[in-house]
Amino acid sequence: MKRSTRSLLVALLCLPCLLAADWAQFRGPAGLGTSNETGLPAEWSTSKNVVWKTALPGAGTSSPVVVGERVYLTSYSGYGLSVDEPGDMDKLMRHVVCVDRASGKIIWSKDFKPSLPESEYSGGNNTWHGYASSTPVADDANLYVFFGRSGVYCLKLADGSEVWHA
Repeated sequence: MKRSTRSLLVALLCLPCLLAADWAQFRGPAGLGTSNETGLPAEWSTSKNVVWKTALPGAGTSSPVVVGERVYLTSYSGYGLSVDEPGDMDKLMRHVVCVDRASGKIIWSKDFKPSLPESEYSGGNNTWHGYASSTPVADDANLYVFFGRSGVYCLKLADGSEVWHA
């Protein structure tokens, strides 16, 4: 299964448990990985219990986060999509995507050219998780994403505009 498909699948599989409360960090409220919601689906397929499907700009293994009516996720493209042929690191691009929770429509998407050289695609975490594996975290106004050597970005939830980068 391609990583971009996996990224989308992760978002879709998590969606039913996200339809109620915000899930603004890895493992949800308080980082416990649990929900008080009831009546959630216990199984999925390509068509069963799928609310919507949306193509993403690339692969990624971060967990989606939800604030209000929006789902936020990260992905990457251009490099490291294959263990055997990772490609040209100069083509690596990272992405942050904001999706409408009810419809799956992309509200905004931002691209980030990484600071190079990035860690090489030569084993370890990168070959399993790629270049978009850190789950974003959100507060009431901002989304914070970590992109390896490129650092941390703070983006406005509303439109993805950059507040700061360190």
